[in-house]
Amino acid sequence: MAEINDWLDDRIQEIINSPGFYENKAEFRDQAKVLVESGQSGGFTIAEIKEACGGDVEQYLLDQQHAMTNVEMQRRIDEAP
Repeated sequence: MAEINDWLDDRIQEIINSPGFYENKAEFRDQAKVLVESGQSGGFTIAEIKEACGGDVEQYLLDQQHAMTNVEMQRRIDEAP
């Protein structure tokens, strides 16, 4: 499972690259499809990818997006005079 988690971490950094909040996980449908296809090409099954994402790839991407945005907001607050 560590191998897929390492792979997933690398892919997330490619997909989630700019801060912003989103209302709906459906906004990540296309990215989820690309992620799953990339994983299959890398030798992972759809079930393995979904399991690594907690069962819902779109929701996982949405959560990662919001986490990255929160970190960026905190960084800006910390750097403010």
